[in-house]
Amino acid sequence: MLDAPALGLLSGAALLGAAGVRAGLAARTEKQRQRRKTQKHSNEQQQFNSQLAAALEWARASQPALKAWHGTRQFTVTAVIDEAAHCRSYYLEPTDGKPLPRYAPGQYLTFHLPTPDTAAPLVRCYSLSDHWREDRYRVTIKHALPPADQPGIAPGLGSSFFHQHVVVGSNVYSEAPQGSFFFDAADSLPVVFIAGGIGVTPMMSMIAALASRNDQRQAWLFQGFRNRNEHTFHRELTKHSQRLPRLQIRTAYSQPQDPSHSGYDHHGYIDINYLQRELQTNNYRFYVCGPPTMMQSLVPALWAWGVPREHVHFEAFGPATIRGIDMPECDPCDVFFSRAEKTVRWDGEHDTLLAAATAAGVEVSTGCLAGNCGQCRLNVVAGRVAHLKQPGVELTDGECLACIAVPEGDVVLE
Repeated sequence: MLDAPALGLLSGAALLGAAGVRAGLAARTEKQRQRRKTQKHSNEQQQFNSQLAAALEWARASQPALKAWHGTRQFTVTAVIDEAAHCRSYYLEPTDGKPLPRYAPGQYLTFHLPTPDTAAPLVRCYSLSDHWREDRYRVTIKHALPPADQPGIAPGLGSSFFHQHVVVGSNVYSEAPQGSFFFDAADSLPVVFIAGGIGVTPMMSMIAALASRNDQRQAWLFQGFRNRNEHTFHRELTKHSQRLPRLQIRTAYSQPQDPSHSGYDHHGYIDINYLQRELQTNNYRFYVCGPPTMMQSLVPALWAWGVPREHVHFEAFGPATIRGIDMPECDPCDVFFSRAEKTVRWDGEHDTLLAAATAAGVEVSTGCLAGNCGQCRLNVVAGRVAHLKQPGVELTDGECLACIAVPEGDVVLE
């Protein structure tokens, strides 16, 4: 049996041990608190840096005058990848080896392609289909072939040039990235991407940008194709979705080959009824890009659903895409093309000044037909015109783009 002094020594040792344990626990707790504080500060700093980068990206993209370079720049094709039937991605590295400037996801490159029959280059615009990298750009181009029921229609000149002549090692020339249809990453509200066919290319750029910054907002992608042969970016989207846990993907096939619904979620087209069933609410930012029939029906339907117009962003591939959308009213007036010395009576029969000029036999240079490349730029000598969408190129005072412009009264154009 231990005597009293021994018991006292043991009790003191126990007390000292307990105090040491408490001190150790307190030190570890303080270290953990400091680590959490440091991690919180780091997360806040990363979030701030991401928001700042997104705001600067939007500011640059929203000002066409801030193009990264003027004229064209030479690129070398370093890879060509088949993405789907008649659809290829082209990887472009700057021939001069200098870093590439940032662009906003959704913007496009304007290519100047050689033509054998004329000294003037063929100008075409193709959307960038990946997030920004300083060493390369990527565009994805579908070969625009004639419809099966209209074999007499000529295939697209620009897409035919790429698919028939551009290979690894080829050099191509492009203007700097530009365009008014782009994703505003600084806006943190939930977003819905809607793509029809090759309209998925700018959406891929937007989704890849979200994945690159591990964006945690709620996002949806509705994509429509004829069938699995034309289903583009399936594997790539699967990879991005692993970094975007709140991204929901819905795929529609209009002409599915597999009746078992393998690989798609909806048989038919993406319309407002399908969107309403899936989304339940319209409290999103909407980005829409697709063929004319889809755009003509879906964009006005979103507005009719109560989506504010400033929340619906869309890309127009040609004048047919924007027909009937926000068409300004104009009384009958005269449009005088000064160089051709021809007057066209504007009475609502045509959709754009370019269509009126073409009907009258007035030659106007064209390219994208969507207000993006600037090839149909005309001087407004007298009178006023309105644009049906925001031009994707910089215009000086007194200039218009004939492919997306209409008169506001008597006007003289040069």
